[in-house]
Amino acid sequence: MKDIPGIDENGNSKNGSFKVFFKNGLVSCQGEFDNGKKSGNWKYFLNNGQLQSSGNYKNGKIVGRWEWFYKSGRPRGTGGFDDEEKKHGEWKRYHTNGQIWDEGLFENGKKKGTWKTYDETGKIIKTQIFK
Repeated sequence: MKDIPGIDENGNSKNGSFKVFFKNGLVSCQGEFDNGKKSGNWKYFLNNGQLQSSGNYKNGKIVGRWEWFYKSGRPRGTGGFDDEEKKHGEWKRYHTNGQIWDEGLFENGKKKGTWKTYDETGKIIKTQIFK
């Protein structure tokens, strides 16, 4: 997620819809500012227009469910964050062919419970248990 200042060139807090563009004219990222802090859904794009990531901010912090994508458009990963920007809840990552790579839970930023890792064909190659 790109670091975009919440203050404009005149020192004022940004509010409302916001977009940044690549040199080629395509949108680099878009979202909302509320009193100088990122808020609501933000989307980040590659310079070819492909969605790179999407998720929410609250009071300038990453929260809730996020999704990341490969250049091909296939999912790269999904996961959530709590109000303190710590990884929380179900997380999954994917191989470039679309098969799941690994999956498990985070609690307060730490892996918890059973995590499974898969090869590119979808076969489980490792299982780990975290407390």
